[in-house]
Amino acid sequence: MKQLICYLILAVGVLFVVQPAQAQSVGVNVPAWEDLEFRPGFEQQRPATFKFLSVAPTARIAGMANTYTSVSDGMDAIFVNPAGIAKIKNLGFSFGYVDYWAGSKFYSGSLAHNVGKNFVIGLSVISFKPPEMEETTTLQPQGTGNMLDTGDIALGLVISRQLTDKLSAGFQIRYIQSKLGPEEISTVSLDLGTLLNTGFRSLRLGMGLRNVSNEKVLLAEISEMPVEFNIGASMEFLGNLGDPLSVTTSFESAYFTDRGQRWHAGAELWAMNIVAVRAGYKWNYDEETWSIGAGLKGGLGERDLRVDIAYTNFGDLLGSPLRVSFSGSF
Repeated sequence: MKQLICYLILAVGVLFVVQPAQAQSVGVNVPAWEDLEFRPGFEQQRPATFKFLSVAPTARIAGMANTYTSVSDGMDAIFVNPAGIAKIKNLGFSFGYVDYWAGSKFYSGSLAHNVGKNFVIGLSVISFKPPEMEETTTLQPQGTGNMLDTGDIALGLVISRQLTDKLSAGFQIRYIQSKLGPEEISTVSLDLGTLLNTGFRSLRLGMGLRNVSNEKVLLAEISEMPVEFNIGASMEFLGNLGDPLSVTTSFESAYFTDRGQRWHAGAELWAMNIVAVRAGYKWNYDEETWSIGAGLKGGLGERDLRVDIAYTNFGDLLGSPLRVSFSGSF
């Protein structure tokens, strides 16, 4: 316990010593947020950068409409609630792919290892690649023939521990970089999470705080990380996990610094502990509403392997992304 507290203090300390990234336009006088004026009728929410961190990187998370903070029983938890990977017995891994809007792609991966004394250490990566873009200038508005180097990446170090037989906690420190041609911005962020088995039937409570970092100055405009705070509860409505038939229901409240408060509900049905069917719904979103998904789980001895797929509806305005992920633990 003392070691975990020391790690948390160290992680928070790193955030305070990291200097905010500056834009190329040095010397621009950027007003304080409190001094900015807003038109009436609009929510006074701060703009955010590194928005790719708000996208669900794996199929299981998306299939349950992001109601995964309190479920967190696999490697997918490393992206939502780092406390969830404390259940890894030896080694865990995951790979994810998202076919997103306008030809852009998301790739994700993670690896975790139980190092003993109830500690699990993991690594995570999320990469966002937009479609290729040709450089344009004032004198060559039709293009120069040079392709821009663009994309975002987040690299994370995760430490999680099972504190008691019912409570686990974890945190993740991430280095994040965004590039648009010669322009580049980077930062360090912190994620925190806890997972509690209440002892009342199978009720579980989860808390996750993600993307905590310093303000940025981007093109002379104050911009923040897309900070997200989630509180969720989940429980088996039918049967128990591992039974021939079980249904897990989950509800989650999500607060964002750059958006209004939102709510998610999801469910996951397991048949013979092999086939999974998932569905979920989101409230207070502009376009995104329902999602569905499915999965297969197999075992080779103590090995647990999973393949998942999910589809999210974004209405008529935007394309609906398809997600595929593969994960396992030993």
